[in-house]
Amino acid sequence: MLLGNLDNEVFFKKVFTNVEVFKAFVKDVVGIDIDIDHVETERELNHKTAHIRFKMDLFAESKDHRVIVEIQKVDYDYNYNRFIHYFISNLLDQQSSGGGYEFAKEVYTIVVITAPYKISERNGKPIKDDYLLTTLNPSTLNGEVRQMSGHKLIFLNPNYMGIDTPPSILDWMVLIHESITNPENPHINLSKPAIRKAAELAEVEDMDPRELYEAKNQEARKATLAVVEEMGREIGRQEGMEAGREAEKLHRIKQALQKGKLSHEEIAELFDVQVELVQSVGESQ
Repeated sequence: MLLGNLDNEVFFKKVFTNVEVFKAFVKDVVGIDIDIDHVETERELNHKTAHIRFKMDLFAESKDHRVIVEIQKVDYDYNYNRFIHYFISNLLDQQSSGGGYEFAKEVYTIVVITAPYKISERNGKPIKDDYLLTTLNPSTLNGEVRQMSGHKLIFLNPNYMGIDTPPSILDWMVLIHESITNPENPHINLSKPAIRKAAELAEVEDMDPRELYEAKNQEARKATLAVVEEMGREIGRQEGMEAGREAEKLHRIKQALQKGKLSHEEIAELFDVQVELVQSVGESQ
């Protein structure tokens, strides 16, 4: 068995647009049974609802029009607020028509992040969690949650799975992680029908040539992004070092001025700067 990398958008969508896999995944992650007959890709909301035009990777609405599930897969760490926007937009879209404020549909947004988190808590503490949950339910001063709605925004990150990860979610985490790190000999729970089905769909040998072509294009895009990001980091490091050198030079100019032994012209010559800069530093003291 050779699994396609589920970090790749093409492979991810091929697997999770399958109705059987989608329903099982939602059941294990969210805890609900959703009755659907198809899964959409690249779904856009009404532009009057979402002024920022974004696309949902996977989208499904139950046949009885009471449940909406959106799945986003990201191969690098987006800003948390981005997915809050997605989540809230799906709620607001229900208010674009009708007279009341009730939400006729429960909204569930699942975000699968395949890179280590780069975000931190507001106190600066790094976040390293396999499962993060946001709801719209209020709580009392004693921390008791009042169940007012079932809407959920869930983040899954296989990089942080551990002994406390619920087994039902762990199976999916392992599938995704193994497809990335050990695709030729994945250690996954094939005794679970939905995982076995997902693995079959992800097998590279059964991929359509057009799918493989698109997957390779995705990998090339990610490789290019990685190069550009590294170039940006290197430029940032160089700019930081240059800024540090300039700050040190200004500090030493201030010290020379405070000693009062050298003229502005002599200090400018000593530090290889314009006399005007020395005068400016002197005036700011």
